[in-house]
Amino acid sequence: MIIDLNLLPPIRKTRLDRLTKFLFIKNLLEFVIIAAAVIAIVLLWGWIILIDEFNSLAQSSLEIGRDYASYNSEVRRVNRMIRSVDDSADGYLAITPKLLEIISSTPAHVRINSLDIDRPNKKIIISGTALSRNDLLNYQEILKKTDWMEPAAMPNTQLLQKANVNFEYQTKLKNWPPPRP
Repeated sequence: MIIDLNLLPPIRKTRLDRLTKFLFIKNLLEFVIIAAAVIAIVLLWGWIILIDEFNSLAQSSLEIGRDYASYNSEVRRVNRMIRSVDDSADGYLAITPKLLEIISSTPAHVRINSLDIDRPNKKIIISGTALSRNDLLNYQEILKKTDWMEPAAMPNTQLLQKANVNFEYQTKLKNWPPPRP
């Protein structure tokens, strides 16, 4: 059995209770202030170290920039050259295979006098002479089968002659990119 003897008067008892609570709060506040001071010191120390590291990093980047300025200018020059080569390839179309196709498909009795390719207007004009009207009609059928030219008919006035027929075949080009401006 626990026996509590309370020989203190009630006023002193409440004062003693308040005093113990005050001492507890005081000790707790001291601990909080000391912990805050330690955290502030650590943060301040970290900030000073970071500032020093940042300054040394900025200094080294300046030194590298000075040391490698010639390399940087060379890289810029090469990049400009590569850009200009890439720009020159825009709108490029190999015309030689197309010309070889026209030349190889031309029959022996047809002679081409001129070939005019107008890329901005996507137009082609083939002028020449055929030995006979049938040779010209055969050549017209061959040209209609060419996949990069739209089919077109020759004017009827060119078909009035029977021999040594002068012709001019005009048509549009298909799937040709416009030339670079």
